[in-house]
Amino acid sequence: MIVADFIRKKIFSGIFKPGEKLPSVQTLSKELSYNSDTIVKAYKLLEDEHLIYASPKSGYYVVKSAVPVNKKNGIIDMVTACPPDSVNPYKDFYHCMEKAISLYKKKLFEYSSAQGMPELINVLVKHMANFQVFAKPQDIFITNGSQQALYILAAIPFPNGRTKVLVEQPTYSVMLQVLKCTKTSVVGIGRTHEGIDLSELEAIFKQGDIKFFYTMPRYQNPTGFCYDSLQKKEIINLARQYEVFIVEDDYLADLEVDAKADPMYAIGEREWIIYIRSFSKALLPGLRLGMAIVPKELQNEFIAYKRSIDLNSPILTQGALEIYLQSSMYKFHVQRTKQYYQEKMNILREACDLNNIVKCYFPPTGIYTSLDIVGTSADILINRLAKYNVLLSSTDGCYLEGFPHPEGIRLCVCKTEDQDIRKAIQLIATN
Repeated sequence: MIVADFIRKKIFSGIFKPGEKLPSVQTLSKELSYNSDTIVKAYKLLEDEHLIYASPKSGYYVVKSAVPVNKKNGIIDMVTACPPDSVNPYKDFYHCMEKAISLYKKKLFEYSSAQGMPELINVLVKHMANFQVFAKPQDIFITNGSQQALYILAAIPFPNGRTKVLVEQPTYSVMLQVLKCTKTSVVGIGRTHEGIDLSELEAIFKQGDIKFFYTMPRYQNPTGFCYDSLQKKEIINLARQYEVFIVEDDYLADLEVDAKADPMYAIGEREWIIYIRSFSKALLPGLRLGMAIVPKELQNEFIAYKRSIDLNSPILTQGALEIYLQSSMYKFHVQRTKQYYQEKMNILREACDLNNIVKCYFPPTGIYTSLDIVGTSADILINRLAKYNVLLSSTDGCYLEGFPHPEGIRLCVCKTEDQDIRKAIQLIATN
């Protein structure tokens, strides 16, 4: 439709800005020389695509209002892993929740399948195919964030009859807490930006007591490290050879800039890989929805533990996510978010280069990187910079107790302005 295309282009080009009121039907009718019915149809079409929304007695507005970043007391926050308001799709998702209530009505307030809302699962089958992740609906389980999926996997018995979990060092600190709470025995293996020692990996696998290997192949938390395709294949081959399952945490797949960077799930044998995905980091932290693609052998145990934790994940947010993923809003949001984090990483890289900070790895995008500290402890540096209202966190909590590691800090670029990144790095270099 010509009129809808005209408006859509103006939205995507930024001429019609997020949250801005669109021209009235009469105004656009005169401007484009189309009758009012044609304009109304165009607006209705764009509303169905969730690009715009109608406000009673007011008119039509572009979905997603960009709220200015509220800097509190001059604090530079390089700790909080929460996207700023300028890229958070609050209005978009609110619109989707309204649509979900209208579409699903009473169903949203009844008990549902512990596996997840069938409508969302069916959408996820198509959605995940865009990431070369091909799964059947019966293999997808909706969880309350990826954290719940990790807890269940740590707790349930596996078909290989083993009990220990292998984790990278450093790794996601919450995963270490999960393993501690489930009283799971843990083994660590060092990881650098060049990957892991495959000989050491094979030696650990060969011992025959590893239940699964937990890994973040891309944009790892806290380092930002990424495995290349060859490393992924070698890890998969070793795990298969020694009958070790792989739990792949692909929490930042939405930010991937390399179209050829397939997840392990797309490369290996699917009956040996559990694929986990979160919708919190790239969308809304409070959304608390994740998914796990679980091999058939594990599904009965997985769903039994899921039911023991909660009867079902929140239906309203599941319905809203289903609508969001099908709309143009998702594509537009991911495009904007990718650009945001690429720019932040570039600023961080330039600031470190300018201040001669070399013990730092910079991924092309993502939200984290880590910096090795020389000559002092991470805690001392953190306390020093706190006096300048710069908030930093140590990587110490990302290591197993007793695992040898350098002093380091994790840098998170989510909530920082460009000038704040430059100031923080300068203070790190001089303190």
